[in-house]
Amino acid sequence: MSKVGEIVIPMLVSAIAVNVGLGVFNLIPLPPLDGSKIIMPFLPYNAKQWFINNEQIFYIIFVAIWITGIAGIIISPAITGITSGIMAISTAIFG
Repeated sequence: MSKVGEIVIPMLVSAIAVNVGLGVFNLIPLPPLDGSKIIMPFLPYNAKQWFINNEQIFYIIFVAIWITGIAGIIISPAITGITSGIMAISTAIFG
């Protein structure tokens, strides 16, 4: 591998991991994130109303998950799996 490859490839891997991490994190189904907007149409009427009425509680839960590091525990396996899959596909394509 050339010197350029030794620099560029780790940078690309890091960029992929960061983007996948942000995407997976954003899909957590709590109101400040887009995941809540994705699951909302699939909820029954009563659950949807409860979800909307108690939205402030979810903001507190979101902050608690973020501060305690539970978010990392929840999304790390997904990030690792998706990143590994992307790297396997790119290795198969580019060698």
